[in-house]
Amino acid sequence: MGIGDRVDGRRVAVAGAVAALLATAACSGAGCSFDDCPDVPAAEAGRITGTDPSGTVRWTTTVADLLSEPPVVSNGHVVVVGCHATHVVDVVTGSVSTPTGLADVLGVVRGYAVGSPDEGDAVLVAERLDGGRGGWSWRESPVDAKADRAYRASAVVTSAGVVGVRRQALVAWSPGSAGSAGSAGSPASPASTGSPASRSWESLEVALPVGAWPRETVVATDDSHVVVPGSDGSVLGVDLATRSVTWRVLPTRPDVPAGVSVRREGRDVAVEVWYPRTTAAAITGEAVWVTERWSLDARTGEIRSPRVTSTGTRSRSSAPADDVLRDPVSGWTVTQRLRDQPRGGCF
Repeated sequence: MGIGDRVDGRRVAVAGAVAALLATAACSGAGCSFDDCPDVPAAEAGRITGTDPSGTVRWTTTVADLLSEPPVVSNGHVVVVGCHATHVVDVVTGSVSTPTGLADVLGVVRGYAVGSPDEGDAVLVAERLDGGRGGWSWRESPVDAKADRAYRASAVVTSAGVVGVRRQALVAWSPGSAGSAGSAGSPASPASTGSPASRSWESLEVALPVGAWPRETVVATDDSHVVVPGSDGSVLGVDLATRSVTWRVLPTRPDVPAGVSVRREGRDVAVEVWYPRTTAAAITGEAVWVTERWSLDARTGEIRSPRVTSTGTRSRSSAPADDVLRDPVSGWTVTQRLRDQPRGGCF
């Protein structure tokens, strides 16, 4: 139970006695087991319902899983991440697909679930939602696991494909015309199986002056314009149509940025850059930061609101899962009622 790790050397004898007592009381082994992903009986399965734009409930389905991450809407589907599997629900029909070859699902692109592979060294893989033959994967040679993980952490799904940053390049992949097998001259090496349509994924690459900030996603305001949180604290605007970086905004203090993030806010993008103010803990036990916030036009980089600076703690806690999710394209809403995955264990 790790009790000996929680006491200092002067209390080893006491810890040993307590450990022996707990073992006698069957608080170890089978008596102290914890299953963070238990099976869900059919009677306790979560219910998911779909409502059309008029407010009429059109379908109800059940998912025997426990929610481990907040669900997201992606191109007419809701991606529900359970501790047993990831489930993709069609917002209009309620049909549920469970990709079998993906460890993580970024989203849905034209009938494909796209994400990281369950096994193997591909950067991305795509699996058909209808269970039909055919798929797609992107491999690089030589393999760079660090660059691949960084790409997946930065990538987002648009209506046309997937876009993210690998090393110092913005790389977009999308299904193209039949018979194509990737953009000529691209270092990417697509591999696919099945029908000719599954071999039509095309790549588009834009060189960047810097990489992306670790574990921060890019923001795609549409299928052509992407905003990248730079690894040096700058913010970059990329036009995929012209394959160029069209603007770049540098941080106020380029020597010491501790983090940068961007998020979509209507037609604009909100930017947040923070700097360490002190290494001493605040009253709450968190470090104190200087944070700079502003918003800008994703296409031009024009500042929409002045930079505002504040001092305080920065919380990175995850947001609670939404019960109701709306698909902005179809106008349908999906309501999920899945229990959360238990957090905890034996102590």
